[in-house]
Amino acid sequence: MEVYVRLCDDGDRDYAFQISKDDTISTKIKHIFNSNVSQFKDPNIKFTLSDIIVTRPTIFHNYEPTSYCKSTHPGYLTEGGCLLFHYDAADKQYLEPLDEDKPLFEQLWPGQLIVPQWDYNTTSVGIIGATLLLWLYTDLPDCISPTPGICLTNQLSRLLIPIIEDYFGNHQMGSKLREEIQVNYSSVPAQWTFFFLHVLKIAIIVLFTRLGVINPLTFNPIKLFKLRNFDLANRSNDMKITLKRLGWIGSNRASYDQYQQNFHSYMVKKYGGTVPLYKAGLLKIAAKPGISLNKGEGFQSPLNERFTGSTFKEITKSGKFILSEEYFIELENVLKAEVENANGDIGLMNELVQRFRRFGLYEPSDKLKELVRKRKEISIEQSRIDDDLAKVKATEDTASKKKNE
Repeated sequence: MEVYVRLCDDGDRDYAFQISKDDTISTKIKHIFNSNVSQFKDPNIKFTLSDIIVTRPTIFHNYEPTSYCKSTHPGYLTEGGCLLFHYDAADKQYLEPLDEDKPLFEQLWPGQLIVPQWDYNTTSVGIIGATLLLWLYTDLPDCISPTPGICLTNQLSRLLIPIIEDYFGNHQMGSKLREEIQVNYSSVPAQWTFFFLHVLKIAIIVLFTRLGVINPLTFNPIKLFKLRNFDLANRSNDMKITLKRLGWIGSNRASYDQYQQNFHSYMVKKYGGTVPLYKAGLLKIAAKPGISLNKGEGFQSPLNERFTGSTFKEITKSGKFILSEEYFIELENVLKAEVENANGDIGLMNELVQRFRRFGLYEPSDKLKELVRKRKEISIEQSRIDDDLAKVKATEDTASKKKNE
C-alpha cells in the first residue's frame, strides 16, 4: 500500500512511501526522520534520508517530529476519479492522531496523507535569537552604544589594515580604513540610517528562516564537511538500499493548482488546441476540473467498511463519494491497462505510473467517468438548493426589516 508523508510541513512536499501490511509509525515512518543509522539493524545501510535532504520545517524546529497524525479532510475529486489533498488538509480540525505501534494498514486508506507534528527546539531558538541580537547590538549607533566601534565591519577592517599596509604596502588605504573605524566617524543621521538598514536585514533573515526559505540541512560543521564530500554517483547502491528500506518512491502529490494546469495542458494537447477542445464542449472542464468533497466523503469514509462498502452503489444510493476496496481495484485495473498499452516502452510506462502517483488518472474507465459525473451533478443540485435557500432568507430578512420600520 502507498501512503503520503508531508515533509518540512510543506504542502508541496507530500511524498509517496510504500508500506507493508505490518508496518507501523515506529517501524517505518519514524525512520524517515531519524538520522541514527543503527535503527535499521542492517550493516548495508550507511546513511538515512534525513542525512541528505531537509525534512524539518525550519531551523527553529526539532530534527524529528513529536507525533504523527493523518489528514481526514475529504479531499478533492479529480476528473479521473482520483483524490488530491486539499489545501486545508493539515488544518487542526482535520487531523487525527495515529497509533505509533498499530499497523498503518489498519489506520489509513491507500493514498492518505500522514502529517508529522513538530515542536520548536528551544535551544536552537535561543542560540539563533541570541546571535542575531548580539549582531544587532554590535551595530548600535556610536552615539548611543555603550561599546561604540565594535561592529563586524570595523572588526574586519582592523584585521585587514596590517595586511594591506605590511603585505601590500598600501599605507594610504590603511590610513583611510583606520580613519573610518574611529568612533563617530559618520554623522548621527548616517549612523541611524545604517542601523535601520541593519534592523531591516535582521528582519528579512528572521522572516526567511521562519518561512523555511533559509533551511540548511545542519549547522554541524563536521556533518557539513561529510555532506560536501558525499558522492552520490559512487554510492548509488547504498542509496538504493536506504530508499528501498524506507519505502521511498520519489513521487510527490500535486496540489490542485498544479493538477489544474497539468490537466489543462494535457487536454489541449490531446484535442489539438483550445478551439477543438472548446468545440468538444470540454474547455470549461479542462479549466476547472474536479470537485471538492463534503463531510463524510473521501478520506472521511469509514475505514471499517473498506472491504464491505461499495463506492459505485453508494453514489447512487446517497449521493456520497466513499472509498472502498472495490474503488481502489478499479483504479488499479485502469492503471494496469494503461501500462499494458505502452507495449513495453519502459519510459512511457514509468511516465504513466509517475503521473498517476502525482495527478491521478487522466484516462479513466467509463465506470469512473460515470462516478465523477454523478457526484458533480449532485454538487450542482446542492448549489442550486443553497442559492434558493439564501434567496428565501434574504427575502425574509428584508420583510422583517420593513415590518420593524
